[in-house]
Amino acid sequence: MPNMPDKNFATTGEEAFKLGTHNVAGKTPLVLNIQEEKEQAIILEKEVEELAEGGFLSRIIKKINYYFLSHSTISIKEKATFFHLLSVMVNSGIPMIKALRSLMVQMQNAPRLQLIIQDLSTAIERGSSLSESMLVYPNIFTEAEIGMVQSGEASGQIDSVLESISLDAEKAYDIRSKVKSAMIYPAVIFSLLIMVVIGMMVFVIPKLKELFENVPGGLPKITRMVIATSNFMVGNWKFLALGFIGLVIFFVLFKKTDFGRYAFDKFKLKIPIFGSLIKKSYLARFARSLSNLIDSNVSILRTLEITANSIGNEVYRKKLLLAAEDVKQGIPLAENLTASDLFPPMMVNMIDVGEQTAQLDKITMKVANFYESEVDMAVSGISKIIEPVILVMIGVTVGTVMAAIMLPIMKLSNIAGVL
Repeated sequence: MPNMPDKNFATTGEEAFKLGTHNVAGKTPLVLNIQEEKEQAIILEKEVEELAEGGFLSRIIKKINYYFLSHSTISIKEKATFFHLLSVMVNSGIPMIKALRSLMVQMQNAPRLQLIIQDLSTAIERGSSLSESMLVYPNIFTEAEIGMVQSGEASGQIDSVLESISLDAEKAYDIRSKVKSAMIYPAVIFSLLIMVVIGMMVFVIPKLKELFENVPGGLPKITRMVIATSNFMVGNWKFLALGFIGLVIFFVLFKKTDFGRYAFDKFKLKIPIFGSLIKKSYLARFARSLSNLIDSNVSILRTLEITANSIGNEVYRKKLLLAAEDVKQGIPLAENLTASDLFPPMMVNMIDVGEQTAQLDKITMKVANFYESEVDMAVSGISKIIEPVILVMIGVTVGTVMAAIMLPIMKLSNIAGVL
């Protein structure tokens, strides 16, 4: 079994981790040789000197800053840029360590990524491969990316694999951005609408209520309903606020449970209008991951396991893990996916053709391109559908409140005109 890199202690005093070697079975460090002990002594001496020069507080602040940087994530766009530039440099014949150091200098505006690149170059300099050094950052690099890099290293095609990962990250970024943009607009409008209604109920209606008390013949039913709602909100605002906070906390904690994640991810696939868009984005992600991993000579079984753990949806994850178990028993992938409503018949048929012709990587790439174009069309279609729906919601809500206010005022005006 290969040795696994691990973060143990600093090599440069304040920025880099020493990547030690662990016995995987026993989880204990192997005995350091004499040369490593000398290096460790030099490192310790350097740290003591830096501590004396910089001061204890400065040292602690830098350590804390480094900890948070090393445990944070980077954006998909930053990751796509990193893999693309690394691919270009490696393809140009630049050694991996030199390419990483050059990238580290260029990433001045991305300190988190800069720190990660520094750790990667340090690990490779100490004898680890790129894929092994990436294992230190499971919150940054997915299983699919690490698996592809590992296959690229074994086949000697690391430059083309890095470019494939870059394109995959860019596609994932584009799809995620389009899905978010389609959902942000109605979410913002709906939130603003709720805030306006709450503001009117809490601040406007209570002041008008005193005026409406003197309306002869009583108030219209719609006005009485609005005033009753306003009285309830003003009189119970503490309980309503606590209830809202409690719901938010419950939702956050519920989502952290296995059942909660599964239920929420299943709900996302069934949201009216948006569910179809979200489903297509997962199908595109599944097909592209399948194609890239198989093209990188990863076995179909391992491909399904990696894709399941990186797809980002518990419903699809569980289904793909079950499919992997069936594939292990000799059942074709297409036959397994046929029984599920998560995968459209067209996709299943194309996967079946890919399995029969031994061109599953090429076929699934076509499927990925198809569903990515479907996401584009779905986003534009949703924009056309959602705008009139939002306008109707705004009209009904604002119209109801305005009618509740204007009807008593008009009644008072008519009485004043008669008098």
